[in-house]
Amino acid sequence: MTTEELQTYLLEHFHWLHRHPELALKEYETTDYVKNVLKQTEGVELLDLGLETGALAKIEGKEPGPVVAVRADIDALPIMEESGLPYCSENEGCMHACGHDFHTAALLGVAKLLGEQKEQIKGTVILLFQPAEEAEHGGEKVVDTGIFEKYKIEKVFGLHTRPNLPVGTIAIAPGPFAAAVDRFLYTVKGMGCHGSAPQTGLDPIPAAARLVGSLQEIVSRRISPLETAVISVTRFTSGTSWNIIPGEAELEGTVRTFNPEVRAQIVKLMQAQAEGLEKEGYQVEFKWLPGCPATNNDEQLSELVRKEAVEEKFHVTLQHPEMGGEDFSCYQELVPGAFFHVGTGGDYPAHNSKFTVDPAALAGASRLMSEIVKKALTAS
Repeated sequence: MTTEELQTYLLEHFHWLHRHPELALKEYETTDYVKNVLKQTEGVELLDLGLETGALAKIEGKEPGPVVAVRADIDALPIMEESGLPYCSENEGCMHACGHDFHTAALLGVAKLLGEQKEQIKGTVILLFQPAEEAEHGGEKVVDTGIFEKYKIEKVFGLHTRPNLPVGTIAIAPGPFAAAVDRFLYTVKGMGCHGSAPQTGLDPIPAAARLVGSLQEIVSRRISPLETAVISVTRFTSGTSWNIIPGEAELEGTVRTFNPEVRAQIVKLMQAQAEGLEKEGYQVEFKWLPGCPATNNDEQLSELVRKEAVEEKFHVTLQHPEMGGEDFSCYQELVPGAFFHVGTGGDYPAHNSKFTVDPAALAGASRLMSEIVKKALTAS
């Protein structure tokens, strides 16, 4: 298949996917579309993922060998699209603002390329179209299906669009790539009273405000400056009127870390902050809602990606660890994996209503991932 033929093939799928975005765990139309394409792709066998949305398939080589998986996420975001694209979202209030349509189309391209080369493949390629990356713990749900054990997957690869990198560029590095993503919620209960007589109640607002400040001291004074961590309070809610001191206040936010030990330490310190307020007479409920762990690239597989990118004439840059999360990490908890960014240009960041990717990057991304997989199948 020539590059021009591949690009035409990919554009058809990319445009359809962009026009039909669906939210996490509601990707029913997307799932049907992907499965129908895979059924019609030479050399590809559709498998049962075991979830209502998402798809799984394999390309089994002529000879036995390793099992390598490639993952793409398929869900979109609850954003009204303002990109002005001729193939703009047709689902009001929902758009592919993070490039998952690109990821899915690129993996369909990998299926097309490797399916045609099935007779030359030694081993098995697993194609994973994952639901719910943006929300609802899609990576964890896939892990819980047991497919990694069932199909004896040994290595896993994935890519993500990067708007601030030009087409023809990838960013890769061994080790930490994206942070662990956790959520927290504090409910601080005092006793409401009249705003003119605060001494007759127990005001939760100043207590919660002090809690916001003390949380920042965890990072600045309790965590080693050689470690990286972020605690962000993103919601502070309390009260119903200007002259009523409320009975409770709520704080909600996120914690981002790379080191599992630091992650565990922060949980304990945040709980201790709650206990401190309780000694003052407040009732404090602290909820820790763990998300995906940190994405941590295998050194050998990262080098494999880098070398293949150079072979495919990509410009390779070093990926610095970032505090955004990526549930590809759930698979790296099971097997070695490598995740990288592919440059797709654009003037707006991910999760913006005007976000776009340059589809000119599609064919290169599919060919690169196909070559990575072939090399991973033959690597010792």
